[in-house]
Amino acid sequence: MLNHRTLILELFGLHLIKDFFSPFQLHYQIELKTAPADFRFPTTNQTRHCFTRYIEFHRCVAAKGEESGDCGMFAKYYRSLCPGEWVEKWNEQRENGTFPGPL
Repeated sequence: MLNHRTLILELFGLHLIKDFFSPFQLHYQIELKTAPADFRFPTTNQTRHCFTRYIEFHRCVAAKGEESGDCGMFAKYYRSLCPGEWVEKWNEQRENGTFPGPL
């Protein structure tokens, strides 16, 4: 059975190249993680957890600066918990000075 790569190689007479590279197949492993469980948010509704992690990130940036790597885990957590539309809305509210949370 020919797949599309093999077919293209055969059409262009490149079967020797295909045979040369076949033992060198690359395998990628992607590890997906989300924020760890937080005892403050025991239920399945993670809305408050998302909002809290967003606020924690921006408090960290305000305290340590944008260049600090210490705030990265908070960014990772809120990005994995919060829908993108919410984050966009909150970013706009922060820029306009109308964000409802304590920063």
